[in-house]
Amino acid sequence: MDKGVRAGQKIILTGWIGLSGMQIVMDKKERELRERFSRAFLAEIKEQADRVPACPAEEMEALTGETVRPVGEGGIFAALWDLAKEEKTGLHVDLKKFPVRQETIEICELYRLNPYQLRSGGCFLIVTEDESRVVRELSARGIPAAVIGELTNNNDKIIQNGEDIRYIDRPAPDELEKIL
Repeated sequence: MDKGVRAGQKIILTGWIGLSGMQIVMDKKERELRERFSRAFLAEIKEQADRVPACPAEEMEALTGETVRPVGEGGIFAALWDLAKEEKTGLHVDLKKFPVRQETIEICELYRLNPYQLRSGGCFLIVTEDESRVVRELSARGIPAAVIGELTNNNDKIIQNGEDIRYIDRPAPDELEKIL
């Protein structure tokens, strides 16, 4: 276990999920996307993707003083699964608190991709007891951060979406594989 990771600690997600995957989709499907979406819409995605911090996990860990896990291939669902498995805990997260851009959702809908299983380089999961401090420090540095849930003392990997509750499945291949 890292730095005393245990049930009750909060899970913070930094960055916008799926954004690095969107950059790859734009590179591969640029012509199709230009026919479907406005230049301003596509420029906004590119601008946001260009702002994804090139910060290694070690640097984020040094910045926050907390346990940090990168979110990458397979998306946020894979990262949450891996976190719970490696730390031998369960987790309970609120899907509505995941930071995801509308542009990501729209392009994912076009190609029938799940944004929660899409590459999310530049995003990190941070486990902490002091979520207010960590979110405040990250926000002061211009890094979007949201408390999305907490670790639990069982093996359940629960995702809540309003009244609906489901469990995170074993990580599936990254959604990019469907279109590349």
